[in-house]
Amino acid sequence: MKNLSLIQRLWLLLVLLVVLSLSGALLADLYNARRYLEQQLSGQNANTANSLALMITQHQADKAMAETLINATFDQGYFHHIRWRGADGKVLVDRVNQAAFPAAPEWFRALLPLSPQPGNALVTAGWLQAGEIRVEAALGYAYESLWQSALQTMMWLLGAGLLAGLLGSIDIFKLRRDLQRVVSQASAISERRFQSMTEPKVPELARVVLAMNHMVERLQSYLGEQSDEVEQLRRERHTDPVTGLPNREALEQAVSSTLAEEEDVRGCLLLLRLAGLAELNQRLGGEGADALLIRLAADLEDLASRRKGWMAARLRGADFAVFCPELDMDGGRQLAATLCEQLALYRQMGLSDRDGIGHIGVCGVVPRDTPGGLLARASQALAQAEAAGDNEWRLDDGAGPDIGSERDWRQLIERSCLERSLRLRWFPVLDAQRATLWQEGMLYRPATADEPAINALRLVSHSLRLGLSHLADLEALRLALADAPGAALAVNMSPASLAARGFQWQVMAMLGGSRTTVSFEFDEAGLDEHWDAFLAFGEAVKGAGHRLAVEIRGHRLELVARLNQAGIDYLVLDGALTRGIHQDEGRQVLVKGVQRMTSLMGAKLVAKGVASEEDARQLLELRVDGLTGPAIR
Repeated sequence: MKNLSLIQRLWLLLVLLVVLSLSGALLADLYNARRYLEQQLSGQNANTANSLALMITQHQADKAMAETLINATFDQGYFHHIRWRGADGKVLVDRVNQAAFPAAPEWFRALLPLSPQPGNALVTAGWLQAGEIRVEAALGYAYESLWQSALQTMMWLLGAGLLAGLLGSIDIFKLRRDLQRVVSQASAISERRFQSMTEPKVPELARVVLAMNHMVERLQSYLGEQSDEVEQLRRERHTDPVTGLPNREALEQAVSSTLAEEEDVRGCLLLLRLAGLAELNQRLGGEGADALLIRLAADLEDLASRRKGWMAARLRGADFAVFCPELDMDGGRQLAATLCEQLALYRQMGLSDRDGIGHIGVCGVVPRDTPGGLLARASQALAQAEAAGDNEWRLDDGAGPDIGSERDWRQLIERSCLERSLRLRWFPVLDAQRATLWQEGMLYRPATADEPAINALRLVSHSLRLGLSHLADLEALRLALADAPGAALAVNMSPASLAARGFQWQVMAMLGGSRTTVSFEFDEAGLDEHWDAFLAFGEAVKGAGHRLAVEIRGHRLELVARLNQAGIDYLVLDGALTRGIHQDEGRQVLVKGVQRMTSLMGAKLVAKGVASEEDARQLLELRVDGLTGPAIR
């Protein structure tokens, strides 16, 4: 029984218990029945012998009458042997029944032999002894009765055994279910997915689950505390205290990272300035001015949260900005016009006492641009808008060409996936010794005779906007598995793809039979919206031997504490957190806090977008496990 599981042992014990109990009950019943039959047969033999002896004695031991009486008794068929032996020992009458009774099997008769005592009685003629009567009962009927009793008892006991087995099975199944839940929780913890579960009714299992739940609660509490501390550091460094939006420094880091990582990045930058904020503060008071700032910040944040890579920030006092990667110039014009209409409504909402709320300047993003140059051109456009009147916007004409707004992006993306014209560009992820951990693939569309190349940011941005991210993600996985440069690789996934019907099934079907270990890296944007699907997807791919990761930009650090539920294998720091970190003590403290959290979860930390050797050394000092970017070779 060394190799038997607990459930198998319980099944074996249940079967043994039922078999032994039923066997014992059956044997006890049969032996009691045999003893009873022997007693009855012995009494019958004695009574019959005494009756025959008395009747023969009454007829003065007349042989003819005695033979008649013995034959009449013998012919009833209940006796095997009746014999009258005279006083001289001579057999006067002898009757033996040789008939067989096949009702009971021979093995049964051998197993439970009947040995009743024969009946003996003396016969007299007057005062003289006339011999002895010996009677032996026929055992065939007794064996038949004992056999039928055994069959009936066996049927009843079998029914009782089946009922006992059914009830025991139900209890074992419940215990097995509770055990499986405990095993699942332990497996989840071993895979760094710290999940609580309800306590089972079995006291021994309840104590185990209670101990694991307490461990999970303590870890989650500690992760929450760490998340709060890191989030507080981030807010102090990169967040405006009044509106909660990212500040100018955070915006410049995000713009720099985007411009550095993409070779052909395009987009728009909107610069919004509230008119007469100081005067409004004097007229309405600090609370009134703050209410306007907070409402404007909420509207801008809601706008930015809908698109990948967008960011709304407060630069200073009255100045706000919205960075919109991959937004074409027509889209920038429409967005500026919509925001100006929204500004005009603020007076009706009681947020201002004047119609003129603010102005907007728009400029386009072109390759090799800089954050300073973008802000300068947006400021020029803003100055033109301020000169034009209340709630006006203007566009800087020197921003370069539009981003192909005439292009039918839906048709292009669908055709590219169907024709399999997309490709992957591979980037190595190295450890501290500069050994390759895995290769990360970035999806892009090569240039054609009619169309220029499309980079990853543009492709993903438009795929998300059109609800086609699942097509791009599946194509990226297909390409990675078909042309994997190593045994381990990583592909980027969009949380929105998890909502597509059959996406997880298609991914698992593509992974089936593959010997390549795939890391699925999800962006933090939109992860909350698809959280349950993300957990289910992670459990499926990790169960198949693959890995799960999340990429963060540092704006939602509370998400990191929740990632222990998914059991991620590693966390990816976006280039906005890593670029120029050797000169930024604030981000160093931030990354150190994130590293402590991932270490508690048993996950690794990977830095993306490492642009210089100084940044790489600083990140390694912060105990980052993997590096990738332009400076990593």
